[in-house]
Amino acid sequence: MCFSPEADLVAGVVIGVVAVDAIARRPARRNWLLASLPALLAVHTLVESLVWFGGRGQVSESLGTAATYVYAVIAFAVLPVLVPLAVLAREREPRRRRLLVLGSCLGILVSAIMLWSVLVGPLTTTLHAYAISYEIDIPAPTVLVPLYVVATCGAALLSSSRHIVVFGVVNLLVVLLLGWRSVQGLASLWCIWAALTSVAIALLVRRDEGQRTVTSS
Repeated sequence: MCFSPEADLVAGVVIGVVAVDAIARRPARRNWLLASLPALLAVHTLVESLVWFGGRGQVSESLGTAATYVYAVIAFAVLPVLVPLAVLAREREPRRRRLLVLGSCLGILVSAIMLWSVLVGPLTTTLHAYAISYEIDIPAPTVLVPLYVVATCGAALLSSSRHIVVFGVVNLLVVLLLGWRSVQGLASLWCIWAALTSVAIALLVRRDEGQRTVTSS
């Protein structure tokens, strides 16, 4: 599949509709972070369309640059913190919660290093036929990149929810596949995949809130 600014715009709108449905459910406090993920990923996908347009010279350079930094901050600094915290917030088993606390601490550490790297620079982008490569100068990439994957994908594997574990396994396999196919475009391709999985997140929130309604009634 060839991604483009038009594809990102369409995907962002669709994911935005899913996000509205997830938030409109008025999820319980433990599900709030999870329900907010589709909204963040919808914004993320729409922002990348501006990165595309900026790289093609179809929007102002300042707007394209701003979009690039917003995309990079969400991808490299927000997701490694938000994802493990979202899984932690809904976990009830004490042993798993302790492990998820460690995973969240790892995510915070990875996020801090990545954020520093993005802000200090250099941050460069290269447009390909199917994706955009985002290049930042991070210390010890052979260590930090796997830790990033552990923080963003590994947390789901620690959940006591079978649905979240399945989501985590599929997400991890997709990351490995995309990394094998295209290291340069991994951040772009994986993030749009994560955005598309917002449908699964919204369905999980819908299921949980439906069960909560039945129980309370």
